[in-house]
Amino acid sequence: MPSAPSRTGLRLTPRSAGTKAFLLAFVGFFLLGSAWSVAMPYDGSPDEFRHVVRAYGVLDGQIGARADAHITVPQSLVPTGIADQDAQSCMRWKLDVTAACVASPAPGDEHKMVVTSSGAANYDPIYYAVAGWPIKLFPNYSGIIAARLLTCLLTSVLLGGAVGVATRLARGRGPLVLGGVLLAVTPVAVNLTGAVNPAGPEIAAAVAVWTSLIAILLARDDSKWTLALFGVSAGALAVLRELGIGWLVAALVVVAFTAGKERLRELARRRSVQIWSALVVVATVVGAAWILLSTQSNLPTGGQSTAATPHGVELLVKELTHRVPFYTNGLVGLTSFGDVAIPLPLVLAWFAAVGAVLVTAARRGGVRVLLQLAAIVGGSYLFLIAADLRAASTDFWFSQGRYALPMLVGAPILAGYVLADRGLVAVPRQVSLTRWAAWILIPTQGVALWITMIRFQHAFHGRHPNLVFLFGQTSSVNPFSGAWTPPGSGVPAALLAVAGIVVLLTFVLRAARSGPISDVETVTIRERYIRIS
Repeated sequence: MPSAPSRTGLRLTPRSAGTKAFLLAFVGFFLLGSAWSVAMPYDGSPDEFRHVVRAYGVLDGQIGARADAHITVPQSLVPTGIADQDAQSCMRWKLDVTAACVASPAPGDEHKMVVTSSGAANYDPIYYAVAGWPIKLFPNYSGIIAARLLTCLLTSVLLGGAVGVATRLARGRGPLVLGGVLLAVTPVAVNLTGAVNPAGPEIAAAVAVWTSLIAILLARDDSKWTLALFGVSAGALAVLRELGIGWLVAALVVVAFTAGKERLRELARRRSVQIWSALVVVATVVGAAWILLSTQSNLPTGGQSTAATPHGVELLVKELTHRVPFYTNGLVGLTSFGDVAIPLPLVLAWFAAVGAVLVTAARRGGVRVLLQLAAIVGGSYLFLIAADLRAASTDFWFSQGRYALPMLVGAPILAGYVLADRGLVAVPRQVSLTRWAAWILIPTQGVALWITMIRFQHAFHGRHPNLVFLFGQTSSVNPFSGAWTPPGSGVPAALLAVAGIVVLLTFVLRAARSGPISDVETVTIRERYIRIS
């Protein structure tokens, strides 16, 4: 008699399932990212001016490798009200000022060259060479939007790939595999996908790295597409930003901790794994070489400065009581420069969903899973605290929650997989929880965009408004009018956001509706032949 099929074999799914999921997720994330791209004013997203100047410089041959390098750019990219230094920006960190304070370029400014600085002048040039060419061709707001859309395209491919892999793994396990991936893509991450900034692609690459690593090492997914997703996303993570190599190594170590020696040896013998691993190593060497050539290894000498930075015990107390909550909120609920807060109940709902997944996995998954999750969360916060304390010695605060997202996204992804794979949460319960979370959290992406739009169009009466009581903090909540509006109006951004939410919500609800599938449904004809014979 033929031997019983393995547990892993029962969970193989037709390739089309992952392909359809990839396409739907790609469309959904691209629509959402595009909404941010067309809704934001120039320099309305984190450090965008600095990255725009860096992109023009790279495409103009001004590669540079120093943080204090000066770059020659068209005057149209340096309008009045926008500059490298926070104090010279008319709206950065100033919630009571609308984006109308930024002057429009004068005729001929696209051909008039000026010298400026960029806090990103020492960043690896690869991202800027790929996504920045529209700025070189069209050094104006249109070129910036085109570069944003190109960045959004890159991030949506990576996020779509992660969702495609998770969907294949979810069939036969439960939708929490997919749910963990979607919980990792917070409104802060989506905000960055629609900006000229390598942070968005870095977070998307990290989501893809964690998902594909778990699939390959733990779920024994031998698909060439999953391996390709890991190779591409790992290579991207290694070159996008300075900490990418560290995040990549951490993900490899954490996931391999429970992979088993047999699986690791099996993969090491495969030619395809060797080829992709070699490409990742090359990307890592390139990324490390740039770090050594540039001055990235030192913290920047600027940031959210303060003249009242405490010292000693008082500094530690403030770090734990003020700064840690700030960058915790910044993982989900702080958009733009980390100064625009979405309503607190929605932030708490997101953290409640993530916390439920993490705590359940830590309690029921065993000691190894507990150690893995502790390493992800604890390591990320130790990095943020250490960087903040170091920067505080020079009288400015450095850390924002988004800096650690490439590591922290691994926590809900790993926890969701463990809960579903080991059957620690019954599939009907997984379906119910995933569907409820989808109805609340996916529309939150639109709320985050709406709040950020009215901040730039109408401003808030106070610099730190309590957005639980939003309607008393601004003159209007209408995103289609204001002292400043996106070119034309805010209607295209709203339509794109609604379309993206509808696509993602429909996809997740349909995917969560599917329970475990049988062996007959999951195996291919070739696999059935092999088992019978």
